[in-house]
Amino acid sequence: MRTASGRIVHVSVSDISRTGACVIRRGGIDVEPKEEVILDFGDADRQQRLSLPSLVKWVNGTSYNTVIGLHFVQGPLLPGTMLDEYLDLCLVPRARA
Repeated sequence: MRTASGRIVHVSVSDISRTGACVIRRGGIDVEPKEEVILDFGDADRQQRLSLPSLVKWVNGTSYNTVIGLHFVQGPLLPGTMLDEYLDLCLVPRARA
């Protein structure tokens, strides 16, 4: 993730949809609600990159990590990106055990 100041920080995506994502950063990060950031994805095997301009909706910091809710600025993520496989799998009903 790139902040407005250009700082690059590593985050883990804990949840993602076509309209936004929830990311976790170990330790703190200096971002505020309504701040614009860019969420970058890369797949070395496919040699693909995806950058999603995002708006910070909320920030929840603890002593261990920071959880950040993001909304994609350019609207819903349309089909045709490297994230389609993951997003499509989330929409498939799970089999009952």
